[in-house]
Amino acid sequence: MASNSSRIITLDADELNDTTGRRGFLSKLAVVAGAAALAPMIMDGYGITGMLHAQSTGETEPNLTDTDILNYALTLEYLEATYYLRADAGGTLPTGATIANIDPDGNASPGTVPGLSTYAAPAPSTLNVAAFIRVVRDHEITHVVALRTALAANALARGSFRFNFGSSYASAASFLATSMALEDTGVTAYLGQAANLDVVATLGTAGSILGVEAEHAAAIRTILGVSATVNNGAFDTPRTSAQVLVVASGFITAAPPLPFPK
Repeated sequence: MASNSSRIITLDADELNDTTGRRGFLSKLAVVAGAAALAPMIMDGYGITGMLHAQSTGETEPNLTDTDILNYALTLEYLEATYYLRADAGGTLPTGATIANIDPDGNASPGTVPGLSTYAAPAPSTLNVAAFIRVVRDHEITHVVALRTALAANALARGSFRFNFGSSYASAASFLATSMALEDTGVTAYLGQAANLDVVATLGTAGSILGVEAEHAAAIRTILGVSATVNNGAFDTPRTSAQVLVVASGFITAAPPLPFPK
């Protein structure tokens, strides 16, 4: 695939004066950034299995509202928050969060990752890995609380989801490898939906979360001694929705039917 680094976009201020123009500009920006257009894993009544079917049959993705997209983001944050909480359920959780409302199907099991407390990042980093993972946990939980607050009655219920992370907790190395995959996928997911948001405030919130997710991804890559960005690229590598689902759907064993109109 040819690099997108040589592409140039021009900003016409008039483009940003209406929704259609703003979406067009953001779409071009997303292409330059290497962000693939993602389909939400669970939308329009499809569910994950239906999305895989849609990919194989060439069906197009529906036009999503900001509420749809925020629920998509909430689904990903549920996934990440649960993943980190099951690795470290200790200490005080962020305001508005409990083990019961973040992980009702797993009760934060297993609660420990063998070797994580002594895992050392390669020199010259002095990062305390276990302490950092707890910080990431609290960030992801805070994102869940914030998105649920923003969505109010429209928020998907956590109790309708079931997650299974298989052997990811077997060792520090396997845990961190899965962390890297989830964080990389989360960054791509937010980038992929940026062009579809209509409300500027919503775009600002999503962008703020995206920045934190990118910092998580870079730090975990540093801990693992790999490049700080995917393939040392200046832009994120494009991913199709099917590619994202290869990562995310492997951990989601049940999901709710969505109230989105068809």
